[in-house]
Amino acid sequence: MLSIWSHLAILGVGHSLAGKRHNLSAKLAISLLVLFLHLFVAVLFAAGFWLGSELGLGSFDEASGMDWMDYFYFSLINVTTLGLGDIYPTQHLRVLAGIEALTGFALISCSAQLFWKMMAKGEDE
Repeated sequence: MLSIWSHLAILGVGHSLAGKRHNLSAKLAISLLVLFLHLFVAVLFAAGFWLGSELGLGSFDEASGMDWMDYFYFSLINVTTLGLGDIYPTQHLRVLAGIEALTGFALISCSAQLFWKMMAKGEDE
């Protein structure tokens, strides 16, 4: 819920900045906001995977212990719907992985719409 709320809040800021049709710095600011927001969403889900693993809701196929970078890597690959499959969750964490992929797909679609709007406005004039 926090990831969706934060994304929509930042997209609202992006839509207000998108009105500055020919301002390159506004377009760069929007792009950086969206990039950092997607990274923030991946961090939130990585924390959820770590917490779920600590609570015994599941684990990962990784033979050695997972560290913070492994959780972030898996989350980033999953939220972008790339899904390499080199690390995969087991038990109940599979449900969280599915929710993350669906959330990532929706958020990336919203971001793409913002970029389309931002670029299309520049062509109108």
